Amino acid sequence: MLSIQYEALLKDQIEGQQLQIHARPGPELTLAGVDFAHVVVPALYLSGDAVDYFMLPDGRVLAYLVDVSGSGTAAALLCMFIKSMVRHSVAMNRELTASAVLTDVNRMLLAAETGKYATMICVIVDPAADHLQWAHGGHTPRPFFYSGGSCSRLMDSGKPVGLFAEVDYINHELALPDSFSFVLFSDGIFDCLPGEDFTSGEQLLAAQVAQADGNFGRLRDTLSLTQLQQMPDDISMLVISRKINE
Repeated sequence: MLSIQYEALLKDQIEGQQLQIHARPGPELTLAGVDFAHVVVPALYLSGDAVDYFMLPDGRVLAYLVDVSGSGTAAALLCMFIKSMVRHSVAMNRELTASAVLTDVNRMLLAAETGKYATMICVIVDPAADHLQWAHGGHTPRPFFYSGGSCSRLMDSGKPVGLFAEVDYINHELALPDSFSFVLFSDGIFDCLPGEDFTSGEQLLAAQVAQADGNFGRLRDTLSLTQLQQMPDDISMLVISRKINE
């Protein structure tokens, strides 16, 4: 009997994993002349990390990476819930900003009383204006921005979504050069690095981004992200770039 129950549970988990994969955007897409690429490595089958990117009606592109507290089925379901919250925020805000998305997700998560929270970074790219806006929801590691042969960490420390009722999320603005790469990871990436703390881990990641010239494929291969199995935590990487792969 236990063997039958185990097989049914395993089948359910594998099917759930396939649904998560299909719910994500294409792993490598070009939207309005900007390249978006991601990889998600679940700790087991279902992932508490989520990425998404899609065109907005005004020609901008919205992207985000979210890391839900905990793992497994509950975290995976909350990822899907957050995805619907983001789409609701887009529909309800005439003048959409990255901070408005985090504010809406935070409010709806608190109202749902799930007992869970998430860290999140939301990005809105305006290719026509060569402009990128991002807002930070307590996420580690912080974003990395590569251009002109060097990589910098974009410093900020916002509050996670789903924990505090009174939070003011801040919009950060970047003027985009002709060639750039904006790189996000979930904190599971630290399990792949020898650093002893977040600061040293972020420094190592910045060096890896610079060495890979901000290129998604090189970073993925250098960090062996397609080779990993049964890691302690989910691992995600999202790279937003332009003219990096040429």
